[in-house]
Amino acid sequence: MSITPAERFSQTAAGYAATMAPSLRPVAAEVVRRAGLTAGDRVLDLGTGTGNAAAMATAEGRTVIGVDAAPGMLEIARGQVSDVEFVEMDFGALAFADASFDVLISVHALLFATDRGAVLREWVRVTRPEGRLSLSVPGPGEVTPSAIYGDVYDRCGIEYRGHYPTPESMAELAIDAGWADVKADADPDTAIVLPDAGAFRVWREIGSRGAATADFTPEQHRALTDEMLPLTPIDADGRLRIPFGTIYLAAVAP
Repeated sequence: MSITPAERFSQTAAGYAATMAPSLRPVAAEVVRRAGLTAGDRVLDLGTGTGNAAAMATAEGRTVIGVDAAPGMLEIARGQVSDVEFVEMDFGALAFADASFDVLISVHALLFATDRGAVLREWVRVTRPEGRLSLSVPGPGEVTPSAIYGDVYDRCGIEYRGHYPTPESMAELAIDAGWADVKADADPDTAIVLPDAGAFRVWREIGSRGAATADFTPEQHRALTDEMLPLTPIDADGRLRIPFGTIYLAAVAP
């Protein structure tokens, strides 16, 4: 029986916290920096996960709310982050009144929306006029894991082409959704940094619950992991470094 993306993220929350969340902390810091937060802002962190960005947005009298549809992620966030209200909620159908927030932030979450344009329109709705949006998504495709694993994906029948946006396509999406003063750019050097092969296998267990490999057997997943691991770059400190890439987008509500 198939499970929802929220259920997948709940089931893999501990692995995500151990592997992806540490690598995304610098991205979260940059998203928050680009948001231009001011004292007293009311901030909404969309797809908050384990609460990295939400934690960084607190202070100076701000009210910070983090929403996520995965209760397993929120359980970890509540245990790690204080001074933030974490709410289980679909970020594409927000239970907030129009113009409720001064600033919206989101770290690598929008990619998982079925209709990204509709979600961005919903985010405009809950932002006050001249309120700000700052977000990140992985991409573009040439600096994501497919850059090193593409041949393996092809052999295994994993469809990955066209999955990741570009800065241009993200900007166009935001403009079409009603955002103004849209700026988008890419950092090709972002990476998932893992200490050893064990952490790599945990990271792969997270990925194994994605739609692209949902029909794989456990044996197929193990074989895929065994093919990917030797191809993974190793940095000067002996850590595995998987290219991920980041597109940053900032915009203003009309």
